Amino acid sequence: MRIVPVVNQKGGVGKSTVVMNLAAVAAERQRVLVVDADHLQQTATSWAAAGEAAGRELPFDFDAVDDPALIGRLRGLRDYDLVLIDTPGSLAESERPRIAAALDVADLVIMPIEPAYNSIKPLVTTVQSLVAPRGTPYRVLLSRVQRDDAGRKRRDETAALLDEMGLPRFETAVRQYVVHLDAPASGDVVTTYPVTRATLGAQQDFRELALELDGLAVGRS
Repeated sequence: MRIVPVVNQKGGVGKSTVVMNLAAVAAERQRVLVVDADHLQQTATSWAAAGEAAGRELPFDFDAVDDPALIGRLRGLRDYDLVLIDTPGSLAESERPRIAAALDVADLVIMPIEPAYNSIKPLVTTVQSLVAPRGTPYRVLLSRVQRDDAGRKRRDETAALLDEMGLPRFETAVRQYVVHLDAPASGDVVTTYPVTRATLGAQQDFRELALELDGLAVGRS
């Protein structure tokens, strides 16, 4: 089993979108659990509730956990191949115990950022203050990438800056689609999006991300 928290102190970078959609794709071949540890925003919880209200069954198991001690016990689970944790988008003292608990059991940390220069500082702060001291492997994920020429340029520039700084990143980037913005209200995940050219592109991003994640040789004994 691998435990993978999705972490960044900066809100609005698409953490819940990454968690829910990566889980949906991974669940096609693995036993997956999603844990919502963001007790303030509860975006993933609301997303799951919207799907239930619409009669859509999630392709993975789901739980909301507020107690850091319970997060720490996830390592004892034996029913899952992959556990993805949605964490608070803040390093406030009130939120740190949940983030810390998730990092303490993590095999790998996914750190989404938007492709913009002002995303780098909060990323580095999170790495230096919480991730690096634990020695936990991590990968930066370029998320919410606009699909026009300007967006691709920012993606490439941000990727080059991450490489220059020695910050490990996924080769895969998650592009921005309107359907991603609508999904939390409809309760859909990427594998249940209505089939259009755009949604096929959205699915491709997460399938490539899942494959890249599977290929990373990290994990605890």
